[in-house]
Amino acid sequence: MKFVAKRKSEPIINVINMVDVFLTLLIFFMITTTFASNHGIKVHLPKSGVKSFASSKKPVTIYIAKSGKIFYKNKQLSKKQLSLLLKNIKAVNSNSTIIIKADKKSTVASIVDVMSLSVEHGLYKIAIATKK
Repeated sequence: MKFVAKRKSEPIINVINMVDVFLTLLIFFMITTTFASNHGIKVHLPKSGVKSFASSKKPVTIYIAKSGKIFYKNKQLSKKQLSLLLKNIKAVNSNSTIIIKADKKSTVASIVDVMSLSVEHGLYKIAIATKK
C-alpha cells in the first residue's frame, strides 16, 4: 500500500489587515500632533548640549524678542503687566515652572529682568529654552 504524502500549503500573510492598522496609527499620530499648542513669537534659540529637564505639568512660557520686548501668548507685555501675570500664576499654582524662550540676539538684561521678576513673586523654577 502506497501512502501519498500531503503537501503542506505555503503560509499566507494577509498584508491588507496590517496596512489597515498602520494607516490607522498614522492618521492617529498625524491628528494628535496638530494639537500641540505653540503660542508665542518666532525666536531663534541658542544651541546647547544639555538635555531637557523634567518640569511641571503646565509650564508658563515667556518669549523675549531680539528687540527686548516681552511676550506671553502672542501679547506684548510691559514689566508691570508681566509682574501682574507672574503674581496671578503664583496664586494659581505656586509650583509653576517659568520657561524663558529668548532670541539669541536679545540682551541679557531683558532675560535677567524676567528672571528677577519671577523670583520676586516666589517662582523659583526658571528655565531658559535652547535648541539641541
